[in-house]
Amino acid sequence: MSKTARRIITTAIIVLAIIALTVVMVINTSSKTRKNAVDHMKSITSQEASMIQSFVENAENTLSAYASSPEIKELLRVIGNKPDISGAKSAAELKAAAGKDITTSKALEAAQKYTEEFSKTIKGLEGIYVSEWSTHVLAHTDANVPGMTTRQTDEARLPLHNGMLNAGDGVYNTGIIMSPASKRQIVSMYKAIKDDQGNPIGLVGLGIFTDKLVDALKAVESDSTFYMVNAVDSKYIFCNDADKVAQEATDKKILELTEKYKASLDDENGDFEEGGNVTFYSHISENHWILFNETPSSEVFSFSRSINIEMIVFCTVCIILIIIFNVVSIRQEATLQRLEQSKRKQAAITKNLHIAALKDILTDVNNRIKFVDDFGKDDDGNAKVADCPNSPYLFAMFNISKFSDVNINYGHDVGDAALASTADILKDRFGAQSVYRTGSDEFVVAVKSDSSDVSSAMSDINETLGELSRPRKLGNDVVSLQYAAAVVKKGTAISPAVLITLKDMINKNGVSMDYTAPYVDMDAY
Repeated sequence: MSKTARRIITTAIIVLAIIALTVVMVINTSSKTRKNAVDHMKSITSQEASMIQSFVENAENTLSAYASSPEIKELLRVIGNKPDISGAKSAAELKAAAGKDITTSKALEAAQKYTEEFSKTIKGLEGIYVSEWSTHVLAHTDANVPGMTTRQTDEARLPLHNGMLNAGDGVYNTGIIMSPASKRQIVSMYKAIKDDQGNPIGLVGLGIFTDKLVDALKAVESDSTFYMVNAVDSKYIFCNDADKVAQEATDKKILELTEKYKASLDDENGDFEEGGNVTFYSHISENHWILFNETPSSEVFSFSRSINIEMIVFCTVCIILIIIFNVVSIRQEATLQRLEQSKRKQAAITKNLHIAALKDILTDVNNRIKFVDDFGKDDDGNAKVADCPNSPYLFAMFNISKFSDVNINYGHDVGDAALASTADILKDRFGAQSVYRTGSDEFVVAVKSDSSDVSSAMSDINETLGELSRPRKLGNDVVSLQYAAAVVKKGTAISPAVLITLKDMINKNGVSMDYTAPYVDMDAY
């Protein structure tokens, strides 16, 4: 066989090998990067859902604080013994009727003054007020409103009364509605005020505009379109198309999800793809709301697509170069050298892509994919980590509690700094290879004990929890972060399933206030 023929065959084999390698790389890397992109968007949607829950909870706490004030309680106590002012229909009439009795007059003045001062401390407030059980307003943010009756008939008052009574000592949240007064979206809620015998003697009400919440949601992922639907009646709560607000959804997929979740008590996340968009959703079971985050597929998978294009371009360039080298090359040695160089570049790119797929970019620690890869199974279905009952692993999860509040109160730059700072402390304590970021605000450390006695390792973990909980400077702010933590011991049948146990323990135990992480020996059951 001639030298030229051997060169052509060699070139053909190399070209086919490069094409095959590139195809394998494209498939493997595309799968991992697409999964990472989906997990990232799911995390963002969950974060947005947490922001909504925090917003509503803050509003409920605000109303409860107002209801428990001495001025409000004293007013309702006094009014309960002076029913003659209930006929007042305006602020002027109310003042005139109360003027007949100095005690009533002073109680009204004190409550109105307190209401106005309290209102100044609430951002985005539409109004807060106290009224008799009949909804006859006694004090309001707007000094012109007292004296009015918000619900004129027993039929109109009945749903409100039932809602507050069913809420017991809690807050009756009517949800995010379009205010009949301001024609703007508000969070509306009420709370019954009861006497010493538990009988309702009045109520307090609150309305807060959702503008700040909407702005915060838009800031989380500016390239996405978010909207929220009430699963109970399938009506839009938020929507980029303002005309759809309070209107029933018609999209088939949305209706399927509202039917699924209208009676569900599970907080779930998911996604679906249609019409060139990927939509991620999060069910807020407490309110039966479903938050949707719709993003063009081209945006979600842009990183995966760009990597594929780069690898295909690189493959094409390599093939062209090899052909050119073999055509113009006089000496086979020069051609072989160029081919070797091309292989080294290909291997370097493969290595870099593999590292990028397993690293968290923000904190420079291992990501969830790496955790599953380290503690999962190999291609033959065997566990990668052998049983080690005499020197078991301790898996410790550290979760930043109410992380969405950090982003809302201090901004996302401080939120990113909090994540990076948490990762740095864990890396300093346990080494970078032992730290994994498994969620948006969640880190897991894998520590292998030298013996079955894990007390020393537990001591290190609890000391770390204490260090994490100390105030530290993030950007221009000194921030105190609270952490929920959990630890499990596993020496046999080690698998990524430990994440589920850790998550359940954190959800059960909440914030570790005494800097002691709850511990479970998974080998014991």
